[in-house]
Amino acid sequence: MAIRLSDEVEARVERSVYDRLRGGLDSYLVSVGSFSRNARLYLIGSFLVGFNFAVFELLLNLYLKELGFAEGEIGYIQSSRALGMTMIAIPAAMLLSRVRLKPLLLVCCVLMVVFSYGLSSWTQIGYLISFGLLSGMAFAFFRVASGPFYMSNSTPKERTHLFSFSFASFLLAGMVGSLGAGNMVTIITEQTGNIVLGYQYTLYAGLAISALAMIPLSLIKAAVPSAEENRINLSWEQFRRRGGFYFRITFVNLMVGMGAGLIIPFLNLYFRDRFGLAPDRIGFYFIILQFSMLAGTLCGPLLTPRLGLVRTIVITQLASIPFMLTLSYAYSLYLAVPAFVMRGALMNMGVPVNTNFCMELCEKSEQGLVNALMMISWTSSWMVSVAIGGHIIEKYGYTVVLNIAIVFYVLSTLAYYTFFSRVERRHPAGAGWHIPPETRL
Repeated sequence: MAIRLSDEVEARVERSVYDRLRGGLDSYLVSVGSFSRNARLYLIGSFLVGFNFAVFELLLNLYLKELGFAEGEIGYIQSSRALGMTMIAIPAAMLLSRVRLKPLLLVCCVLMVVFSYGLSSWTQIGYLISFGLLSGMAFAFFRVASGPFYMSNSTPKERTHLFSFSFASFLLAGMVGSLGAGNMVTIITEQTGNIVLGYQYTLYAGLAISALAMIPLSLIKAAVPSAEENRINLSWEQFRRRGGFYFRITFVNLMVGMGAGLIIPFLNLYFRDRFGLAPDRIGFYFIILQFSMLAGTLCGPLLTPRLGLVRTIVITQLASIPFMLTLSYAYSLYLAVPAFVMRGALMNMGVPVNTNFCMELCEKSEQGLVNALMMISWTSSWMVSVAIGGHIIEKYGYTVVLNIAIVFYVLSTLAYYTFFSRVERRHPAGAGWHIPPETRL
């Protein structure tokens, strides 16, 4: 009798799990199916722009290393891209709130391709820093525009899924880019006998594909923003009234950006230097990373109904810390690769959730400004820490810099919970979470 009862309980549990998974998947598909035409076109454009971003993320450091640049110099070139994004963020947000979106994005797409071509063609450090600065400025417009654009072209029902899909489009582009880029370098190098040309021609191929983003972007239908929609107000009164909220979102992004800039740009060099891996092998591990990040990103909206936006971010970031510690001290690929993959999946799971959360806390008139502040806090800290990170790696190696990055991640997570844990409340019926008007910052 006990055995039969146990079997019956087990069957009920299995049915319950199956029903929940099926219900979650059905809800997911319904939300995805409700994306607007504008949102779909922007997602396609983001994918193509993200392809170029992924190829450069994987290969630029390795290419510069083959040219003879030291880690510190590579850090300066990388930080110049972040500096460009930081410098242009607020002006970009103001411009995007006043002019038509489509022509501006098309021009920025062309400029991004041109400046990235210079970054992958010149060999003098002064030119490389200049092109890095300018390409960062062009790319910033896509980052600043995305949050307000998705808020305007979605409803609360599918919004979390849309932000996750936006981030996922970059990750999917990264998977495809990493898959082709590492192998393409190897093939071209074998044909030419010159690894520098292998890197260079592969970077050019990434540029050509990103230029195709102009096709979906040209099909977007967006009117000139009205004065009451996204007109950014930079008055003292605005900062006096909302300064506390701006400080909170800036601080948590600043801490994450500091930690990320110390190590993320150098993870390809980490595998090259610590394990002596070839570009195609490094590219293969980055494919696995992108796949895990994609899966994690798409799982984010499934967690938020149960945990809420804030707790989803806090729990996933804290769960990534043990894997960072493993990555720091591992000298075996059997430990380093799983840690590399899991850290990326967990740390990035909350990125689109965080963007959605911050946009939900905004008044409509300040969405562009808040999106710009989030980007500035990230890129400015990245700009500083990526330059410092290169020198720390040169002098002390990867273990030290990874441990410093862990400290920044922990500080950011604790601050996030302290600042925002009381903002969300469970619905009275217990179905999901919401942000009541009285708890808004």
